[in-house]
Parts: sequence; C-alpha cells; structure tokens
Amino acid sequence: MLSRFSGGTSYGIPVGPPASRLLGEAVLVDIDSTLLSFGIDFIRFVDDYIIFADRPQDAEYGIRVLGETLYNYHGLTLQTSKTKVSTARDYVESNLKIHSEKEQNRRQLLQIFGEDDYEVSSYDELDEGQKKEVDAFNLSEMLQEALQAGENVDYREVQFILGRLAALRKPELIPTVLANLQRLYPVAESVAAFFKEFKDLPRNKTAEIGEALLAPILNSLDARPSEYYSMWILSVFQHHGNWDHTEELLRVFRETSSDAVRRFAALAMATSGTRAQALAVKDYLSSASPLCRTAMLLATAKLGRDERQYFARGLQLSDSLERLCMKSSI
Repeated sequence: MLSRFSGGTSYGIPVGPPASRLLGEAVLVDIDSTLLSFGIDFIRFVDDYIIFADRPQDAEYGIRVLGETLYNYHGLTLQTSKTKVSTARDYVESNLKIHSEKEQNRRQLLQIFGEDDYEVSSYDELDEGQKKEVDAFNLSEMLQEALQAGENVDYREVQFILGRLAALRKPELIPTVLANLQRLYPVAESVAAFFKEFKDLPRNKTAEIGEALLAPILNSLDARPSEYYSMWILSVFQHHGNWDHTEELLRVFRETSSDAVRRFAALAMATSGTRAQALAVKDYLSSASPLCRTAMLLATAKLGRDERQYFARGLQLSDSLERLCMKSSI
C-alpha cells in the first residue's frame, strides 16, 4: 500500500492518527535490518535513532551508514541540527535527567490507565480506586497553568491533557479551552480529540461549543486560523452528526479558498447536513478538484434516495472511488 501510494518510493514517515504509527514502524524496518547487518548498536523510537559505539569514529561510521541507507531506501535525510556525536557522560547529563514534576504527573496518570501508552481508557471504565487517583489531579488547574499569561504556552502539557486524556471527558475544562482557542491553534488536533469525546452534552451546550469553534474560521474581520486548525475543527462536526451548525458549515464550504478545508466542510455536511446543504454542494461538483469531489459525493447522501440515484446516473462516473462514494449512505 505504501509503495503504491508513493509511486514506488516512500518519501517521508507517515504521521497523523494512531494507525500511522504502525505504518511508520513498518517503513523503517528495512533500515533497522541494514544497521544490524553492519553490526551497528542502536535504539530507535519512531524516527529518532541513537547509535552506541566504543570510539567516536565508530559512531561516525554508524551515522554514515544510517544516512546513506535512509536516502537510498526512502529518499530521507538526517536532520543536521539533531545529528551529533556525544560522549557517554554528555549523553547521560543531557538526556537521562530526573523527570520534572509535570512529567512525573503525566507518567503517574498514564500508569492508572494501564500499560498502553497510545490508547487511554474511558474514565467510566476505571474502578473506584483509579477514579479517586485521577480526581486527585486538578486537571483544570494543570490546564490553566499550561496556558499561563504571555506567549509561553506549554503545548506538551496541553496536548497531554486535551489529547492523551481526552477519554476522561472532563466538561469543566470546556470553558478554559473555548476562552483560549486562538492560543491553541498549534494543537488543534488535541482540541478536536477533546471535543470528539463529548457525546451526550445538552443541545444548548453543543450549540454554544459549535458556535465558538467555528467563529475563528468564519470571522472575516480578524486573521483567520491556519488550514490545520480549520480541518481538525471541522472533523469534530463530521464526528458529531447531531451538532448541527449546517448553515455555518455550508458557509465555510463556499467561502474558503482552500481545497483541504472545503473537503473537510463537505465531509462534515455528509454527516450533519440536510438535503438543503446537499443540493447546494452538488452545484459545485463540476468545477471541484479531485480532492474535494469524493467528499462532495459523500455529502449528497442527504438527498432523497431516488433523487440521488437520478443524480448519479447523470454524472456517469468512471472513477471507481467516486462510484463507491456515490453508493455510500454514510
């Protein structure tokens, strides 16, 4: 799949949702095997390599083999700012430090949830003892501290609380998140993960949250957020089909100049839109890019059954993926 996706050679390590970690590991298996065949002693975490050797020249040899293999096999290069040879003493002093209080708290919380570092259990699945341990951590205070005044946002802490601990579904964090949306643009993925966990909020609450999340995207007076923020926030409305805001989603679809944002707006309307939005979206199909067409075809699922079948016959689709999207009922 990776070979076909990249046209024969994979340039880059897949990053993104949890499944990409497996792909990332698979991509570098051949690099690991090559290093082992040369007798190079190393450890790797995702795409970070640490090579161990008795002499500096042996370490440099390992770096050279690694760099050449990465480039020849995958078109990748070493990041020069992170590539260096250190003595064992320097390595210990710079990397094997005692964890900070924040890091100790993170590790303690993750231990409560089990051994899997990537998947956090639901709060409801914890026993009473575990719930008491979790409740002992004031997550609201931790988040407020991470969003301290000024520009020094502790994004690692914010990502941990909103992303890694999203399954806790702590509604008391919602006001803080909404009040600091502009400062949270760089961690929009964690913001989206946080709100995707709230499935049973009252309708008036989801209306308030939805309006706040979409406001930066729709506000033409201020500088609009990046595509990164827009795409992740729109994915929340795709996830929660009952959060409505269909008119605002259609407005995003019409007004954006970004193909990627338009695609995510169409995907959101595919789950939360109505027939009215589907009719509006299909009018843009003939001039849409391939990136948007599949999402727009999914959005037409809100048309009546016969109406959609008639529409599909008129399109005379030849692309197999587009035909599959047209058959989908979401």
